[in-house]
Amino acid sequence: MKGSNDFGGVLIAIHKSINAQRVKSFDDIENLIVLEIGEGSSRFQLVTCYSPPLEEIPFDIFDQILARNKRTILTGDLNAKHRAWSKSVENPKGLKLFKWLTRDKSHCALNVINKFVPTSTRSIATIDLVIAPTFLANNTFSVLPSIGSDHHPVIWHSSIEASTKHILHPIKRTRWKLLEIFLTFTGSFWQSLASTMSHSADYFTLYERFLSLAASRVTFVSHQQAFKPSLPPELVKAIEHKRSILKLYRRTGHPFFVNALRSMTKIVQKQLFEHKRNSWMEYCNSFNEGNVKSFWKKTKHHFKNKSESIEGFINSNNSTITTLPADMCKIAKDFYSEQFTNHTSSHTNIEVQAEKVEKEIEEALRNSPPAHIEIAFDQLRHAIKTLKNKSSCGLDGVSNKILKLLPPNHLTTVHSCMNNFARTLKTPDNWHIARMILLSKAKSKTIKIDETRPISLLSCFSKIFEKCFMIQFRQWIHDQGILPAEQSGFRPGHNMAVRLVSIVDQIGQCLSKNTAAAALFVDFRSAFNQTWFGGLWLKLNNLHCPLHFIAWLRHYMKDRKAYIDIKNSTSDLFILEKGVPQGSCIGPLLFIVYHFDILESLKTIHYKHLFADDLAIVIAPSPYLASASMILDLTEQIKQVLKHLIDYANKWKQPINFSKTFWTLFHRQVAPKTPSIEFEGQTIHHTKNFKYLGTILDAKLSFSEHIDYIKAKLQSNLNIFKKLAYSRMLNEKSKSRLFNAFIRPHFQSLLNVYPILSPSKQKSLEGFNRKIYRTMHLWFDARNIEIEHLPTYQSISNLVNKHWDKLSATILRTNPDIIEDFLQHKLSILYMREYLTNPTLSDKRKKIFRKGRIGKNIRKLITENKLSLFDHVLCYKS
Repeated sequence: MKGSNDFGGVLIAIHKSINAQRVKSFDDIENLIVLEIGEGSSRFQLVTCYSPPLEEIPFDIFDQILARNKRTILTGDLNAKHRAWSKSVENPKGLKLFKWLTRDKSHCALNVINKFVPTSTRSIATIDLVIAPTFLANNTFSVLPSIGSDHHPVIWHSSIEASTKHILHPIKRTRWKLLEIFLTFTGSFWQSLASTMSHSADYFTLYERFLSLAASRVTFVSHQQAFKPSLPPELVKAIEHKRSILKLYRRTGHPFFVNALRSMTKIVQKQLFEHKRNSWMEYCNSFNEGNVKSFWKKTKHHFKNKSESIEGFINSNNSTITTLPADMCKIAKDFYSEQFTNHTSSHTNIEVQAEKVEKEIEEALRNSPPAHIEIAFDQLRHAIKTLKNKSSCGLDGVSNKILKLLPPNHLTTVHSCMNNFARTLKTPDNWHIARMILLSKAKSKTIKIDETRPISLLSCFSKIFEKCFMIQFRQWIHDQGILPAEQSGFRPGHNMAVRLVSIVDQIGQCLSKNTAAAALFVDFRSAFNQTWFGGLWLKLNNLHCPLHFIAWLRHYMKDRKAYIDIKNSTSDLFILEKGVPQGSCIGPLLFIVYHFDILESLKTIHYKHLFADDLAIVIAPSPYLASASMILDLTEQIKQVLKHLIDYANKWKQPINFSKTFWTLFHRQVAPKTPSIEFEGQTIHHTKNFKYLGTILDAKLSFSEHIDYIKAKLQSNLNIFKKLAYSRMLNEKSKSRLFNAFIRPHFQSLLNVYPILSPSKQKSLEGFNRKIYRTMHLWFDARNIEIEHLPTYQSISNLVNKHWDKLSATILRTNPDIIEDFLQHKLSILYMREYLTNPTLSDKRKKIFRKGRIGKNIRKLITENKLSLFDHVLCYKS
């Protein structure tokens, strides 16, 4: 049957392309469609629609459908060869259908609506049938003229009204203003109740439940065909009017409707273009000039690579795949409950000390409880203000948006409760339970369980409590100077670019001496999940951390539990005996505090860099070594570093992931031999290129691969920008804003290393920059001087100067040792030149340098002017 799928009061013969659930097969009737109509509160709803095209279904399946729902309608096609649809032996399909309808009493209640009206264009046969129960059946139907198919459309008017909400999208809308007003009026009640219940954890659990239910009460769900209306109502009406003219033209073919359709099409196209253009203008004006943050805040859901949803787990034993959510939850629970089980005790000296310190802390807290932290009201307001404006709920059913709507009378109560929690160290039980969802590390939807990353979803109020504590804890860390200057990540004011430019300059210093350099990039296995609580208390105690801070942290980390959530199926609770919760506010800070001494433990004079859990070590050989022995010396030094690193990992129970630990040899040689490094049964693989903090470092430090990588990303964005420019959707102002926010940020990683690039690469990048401006202004035949005189044009050199002015100030403020290392490098070259050229220092030169002829690389070092990154930036000429 042909037609539309409109069930609103009129049941039109169903189109075969309707979204349907397949049934296995059917026997004799072709293209059969079965509708099950269930009775709702005020109107009937379409419960199920089966539409298996050109397959066969046994009639007993229909018996099951009829037994389940008496409001079942069948529509189907018969063979066009035969006129009779039922009793005739010549039509076996129709005869079989007739026998099925008459063999059972329940079937006798089914009537064929259009028995004798032909519906085939090739014969006078009735090939389209509508079969409905007697109480739904009537003879109000029509057979329309053919519109090009071999079937005449059949329209049947049912006596019921059915809706199709199962093919619509549920749209949830919350009336936030109404919720805010309601919360304001209920503030006095909750203040009095808080005083009665002494601001206890039981009161706060009740309060969280109230906020969750209040938000649900003002949330309404409507079913729409789209998630968001993209066109204004007047434009929708114009499109509907155009469609009605099109239908009239198809039925009649009259020239009047041809002209009307052409004119209406032009009107709709013009209105569509104006609407799209105005929408783009409004969107582009919504963020400030050059404000990259506001742009990506609005558009990140368009460009963000979403991790694949996990559809199944691959069993490593027999390669079978588990897809049932309940079984997947059980597998994940067994895996992560074992991973978060406490470390095995080997009774080492450090474990004995940790147990002793833990007992001392427990005794001190029991005998003389310390003064609690005091949360200021401004700190609470600032913590709520810094939350992202998200509507997704935490474990307690309260979202960040609800917290941001809390009026002052509610915040006062919350503030009193937070201080009571800090004083008594008793918080709601749900604050210690994490809903753990799993993200896929691979691109596949079917993966092994060890290829998943757990993310803990915690209570929003718990995060506020953490933020208020972190303000005071961070201040103590800063005052004591605990974290090393080489540590970046999870520290305010410590820029990632500082770590990158420092490691590039240090490698460049080694290569400027005409020597090689090696870098070891270390990866820790499940770094955040392996944090040892006993070791954390031991280190904090050795740092003389105030007892009230330790008491708060012990309460936060104690008795934590989690459960796995996969496709709305949940596992049993399991205990987290180690590791900081991923998704918490204080977890990353605790991790870097726990490893504050990892750089000191290496006991080497090499350059060390730590960004979060990524450790990089640059090893510089002596410039007096010959080229043949230099690489062997580097490998021996890497083994020494690994020895200290493995000792630290074993001591503090932080295992190393050797499969993701690599080393790179930076050199000026043509094709050096790189030996394999094996230490204590572990192999450290060598790689020619390594992506460190978003920048690809190659062996020659030429950045050719990184430039190609950035150019590819820029070209992809430029193609999108070109389409927008050709569509006349942008004016000059919006073009400039989109360029600054959408394209220019990709130059950021190039600005860090641009001064050290070769002149040819710099010239190529400047040409690519001018190409972007030609595309932006659709001025492809413009000369270079014309592009450079555009008001909005900025050369890469100009951007580099602005970038390094800010970055240099950041380096001097956060990590001035980088400049000190650079100056020592330049002074060493000056001293070396003085010893080699000043005759009065010949005796001292013999004591410093080896006897015999001075190496060629040493003489090149003092005669050639080879510059590192900071040489170019600081304009220092040796």
